[in-house]
Amino acid sequence: MLYSLFATCKLHNVNPIQWLTYVFENINDHKINAIEELLPQNYAEPLNKK
Repeated sequence: MLYSLFATCKLHNVNPIQWLTYVFENINDHKINAIEELLPQNYAEPLNKK
């Protein structure tokens, strides 16, 4: 499953470490019926980086 997610990151030019960090930081506050928004193809790099 992880290989699939990382391959999707590569396909969409998403940094997998940034994406995974974003998911771990936001998954608890995310609505379960909108969980697909956290997939790599729907990830947009946050404008304000820490």
